[in-house]
Formats: sequence, structure tokens, C-alpha cells
Amino acid sequence: MTGHSLQDLHAPYADLLRAALDRASPVGAGVAVDIGCGPGLKAGWLADHVAPGGLLLGVDSDRAAIATAASVRPGGWLVANARDLPMRAGCAEIGWCVAALELFESPQLALCEARRVLCSGGTLVVAVATQLWVRRRDWPEEIYAAWVERGSPPPADGLGDDLADALVAAGFGEVTLRAYLLDPPDVSLGRAALPLVAWESLAPAMASRLSPDALIAGANAEALAEPDPLPLLLVAVGRAL
Repeated sequence: MTGHSLQDLHAPYADLLRAALDRASPVGAGVAVDIGCGPGLKAGWLADHVAPGGLLLGVDSDRAAIATAASVRPGGWLVANARDLPMRAGCAEIGWCVAALELFESPQLALCEARRVLCSGGTLVVAVATQLWVRRRDWPEEIYAAWVERGSPPPADGLGDDLADALVAAGFGEVTLRAYLLDPPDVSLGRAALPLVAWESLAPAMASRLSPDALIAGANAEALAEPDPLPLLLVAVGRAL
């Protein structure tokens, strides 16, 4: 698995990344923390999920990156290691870790530390950009039209299971995982997610809306899908237990 930096995601995938993060994140947090925030490229996105008068915190071990973030946007910008966050237990309602988890010396310890600083029921959103061998389904246009952004269903073929399992091991429950193709970049969440979803997951929800030809084409697309190395965005969400 090869990780990609936040800068890689911002150009040209910023719109898709933001849409995925927004969909995964609740709003109205009193305290939100961006773990591995870098120079604060996504601070404004996370700020939209903070309640009026709430506090946005950014944490990174790179002192220069923190200085850049502090010069761009007000907030609590902290130089610290993800394994030892300078925050009391249970103080935050939402945490983000975007394109940073694989850069940490111990990703699992970082997830456990994120669990510590989140209150019971708090939300952690972890986004990882990577390249994996995946089976891409080439659905006919009728299937995309029938779906009409009904949400992003879970991916097939075990994509992201290791990330979801890591959140569970760190003490998170109600863990969900979504996968999005990063090629091409200028697509909606639904169009980015559907090629990674098994036909058996799509067909029951759309059978009444599809023509017989589209049903056959969908089954054929599933049967013909072959593994290929493709860039992906994995987004895992967990609730602190």
C-alpha cells in the first residue's frame, strides 16, 4: 500500500475529498481536532463542522507546518506527536486524520490516542489515499442514473477492511468504511464509489428502476471486472465507545 500526501489530494482531488469528509462528519462540535494537520490546508473544511463559539485544534509534529497553519487561520495550533496529544481525555466531539495516518511512527497508537481525547459517542474520521489492486466495475450509464447519489455503499472485495479493523481495535464502534476511485478526479461521490461496489449490493435497491438490458449489463460488468492497480480514497468513520 502506497500512501499519498494531503497536497497530492488537494490537487486535483480537493472537491471529492471535501465531499467525502463532509458526508462522513457530523456538525455542531464544541471542540474539533485535526490530527496530523500539516499546514492547515483543510482547516476551513473542519471549521464548518464546529458550532459557533467552538474550538478548532490542529496538531502536528512539524513546527514549520504548524507555524504556517497559524498564520493562515485562527485556532489552537499545537506542536505534538500523534501518540501523545496535549489534550485532556474526552474533550473533543470530532477528530479528523486526513492523509496522515500512514505517516505516523505508530498508526495504531495514534488511533488509540485519538480515542482517548474524544468524548463517548464522539466521531473519528480517517481518510487514507492509496493505490491498491481493485476490481473496477464498468457500469452502464443507466445504473449511475438510477442511483442518483443515494449515498455511497460499502465497497466489495474487502477494500479497507484493515483500516476499519484498526479503528475497532482502538476502541471505536459503529465503524463504517467507504472507498472512492481517484481517477478521474472530477466526479461525484456516487460515481467515484459505485465502480468499487458489488453488483449484489446494488441490484436489490435498483432492480425496479432498471431496464432488463441494464440488469443484464450490470451482471456482466460484475463478471468481467478484473483487478487493476488504481488510486483510491478510503474513508473510515468510528464512534468512540
